[in-house]
Amino acid sequence: MKRIGIFILILLLLVPAVSAAELPRWGPYITSLDEDTVTIHYCLYENASGAAEITQGNMISLFTSDSAAFHHLQINNLTPDTTYSYRILVNGTWSDTYSFRTFGVENYTFVVSGDTRSEPPFTQIERHGVVASAILEENPLFVVHLGDFSGEANDPEEWDQFFSAGHDLYANTIIIPVQGNHDYSPLYTEIFAMPDWYAFSAGSLQFLVLNTNGWTQTRFDDQTAWLSEKVAEKGVKIVFFHHPFYTTDQKRTGLTLDQIPIWQEIFETGGVSAVYSAHMHAYERYVSNGVTYVTNGAGGAPLYAPSVDPADELVTAIYHTLGYVRVDVTGSEFTSTFFKVAEASDDNSVLKKIYPSGTVGDQFGTGTSASSPFGNCALLGLLCGAVYFIRRNP
Repeated sequence: MKRIGIFILILLLLVPAVSAAELPRWGPYITSLDEDTVTIHYCLYENASGAAEITQGNMISLFTSDSAAFHHLQINNLTPDTTYSYRILVNGTWSDTYSFRTFGVENYTFVVSGDTRSEPPFTQIERHGVVASAILEENPLFVVHLGDFSGEANDPEEWDQFFSAGHDLYANTIIIPVQGNHDYSPLYTEIFAMPDWYAFSAGSLQFLVLNTNGWTQTRFDDQTAWLSEKVAEKGVKIVFFHHPFYTTDQKRTGLTLDQIPIWQEIFETGGVSAVYSAHMHAYERYVSNGVTYVTNGAGGAPLYAPSVDPADELVTAIYHTLGYVRVDVTGSEFTSTFFKVAEASDDNSVLKKIYPSGTVGDQFGTGTSASSPFGNCALLGLLCGAVYFIRRNP
């Protein structure tokens, strides 16, 4: 990869803007683990040279890559807490202009979503697209995707749906990918080019991304040792992984029942404030020994009703509702809010209602009460889910 930093690139300005027929197949989308570096990714239909032009003020920098279908352009030496504009080169023409902001600020917003896969009769455009559009309005610093990006990770057409539904969002903010059980594929690895588990910091908070999939079982001890080292570091920690420890979904997978307490003890003694998971296609919140466990698999996949009784640690549950979690960070404190986007029919075939922007379903924060601000919302959600479960299983 070559980097050319200049004030004016006259020749590049003569390159035409990209036409609709010449968009990349997937992307652009951005990942980052540092305040001075991002990686801009995109995938072409055929091998070709790649490039990204980065603009901040009157400074223009060019980053290039050799001929390939996948392009992962690492952009370094960036200024923390700074907004940059960029565009990518697609088959010799420039794309539209997008933007991102680097880490390095103490007060910011990020969003947590997950389970965006489609299932007939609806597509990701119809469900994930609705949620992604609502998230885009939040202008988050980054978006954590809790896994199950598509139904079949080996199928490029499923990834076509994902990137089409979330194009404007993922081109203009940093995405933090978490691998789900549907994401077992070399194609997933090629798309994101991220480790199986990893950590990053933003402001005063530390974030740990873990992998609870069955194919990592042989490396459980290695991942646990890494986790223990990370939580020993100072600071407030938030953890992300796909399979929830607490769930009303009888199809529990992920870590074994013997392994879960090992991580829970590490969370409880290591300063972990919250754990976010997905897999159960609903919103649920539990509190156990001072740690809040949030399940948010309401990003667009078919929504689930509870199939088993909840654990005593349940605080709030919301079913048949698409939505996302917005986390507002102020220094080492944060407030986590679940926003409702749409209500689905019992059979998941149609969206019955689109909620007004900013419709709150649940909220909690550091130093606040563990109870839901919406009173009997959890009980109401469970009753509605029970009715649906009985209808399906008379």
